[in-house]
Amino acid sequence: MPAATRTLATAVFVTDPETHETLLLQPGSEVSDPAIAEQITHPDAWIPEPPRPPRRAKADVS
Repeated sequence: MPAATRTLATAVFVTDPETHETLLLQPGSEVSDPAIAEQITHPDAWIPEPPRPPRRAKADVS
């Protein structure tokens, strides 16, 4: 399963896992690399994901 892409709400600094350079990611940047995303630990750094619709119970399915 491919990594989920999330969008940043604020600017963050991360370290590139390959080059070890410091990167500045701007608000609106889409992050799909798990090695980058795991460095961004503050929940307010991300644009909130839309809520998922509630799962339907088997009895509700016709």
